[in-house]
Amino acid sequence: MTTTPLDPALEVHIDLSACANKRDLLDRFATALHFPAWFGHNWDAMHDCLTDLSWLPASAYQLVLAHPALLREHEPETLASALQVLGNAAAFWAGEGIAFTVDMIEDDPSGPPAPI
Repeated sequence: MTTTPLDPALEVHIDLSACANKRDLLDRFATALHFPAWFGHNWDAMHDCLTDLSWLPASAYQLVLAHPALLREHEPETLASALQVLGNAAAFWAGEGIAFTVDMIEDDPSGPPAPI
């Protein structure tokens, strides 16, 4: 993807409250990031979309994941897999010279967001 200095940074908030499984999680990412119709609702497809984002050109990407407690409680392996995919996407974008960061806001709003 080619970006220009005019492309603004993009901050996307993904609310994970009431998100209890992989399907819910993938649906929330697809909606928030406007994944294309070909998104296959699996980890590989999520990776493919996160390392493309040609439909959302930006000079930098910041994803803010809010309220992950229910998902962590019901399917901790799903949250761990998502964070691994996000980490791989961040590494890809770093190689392209584009910042891709992920912060997680826990259910206790008293503290600052935790970087992933």
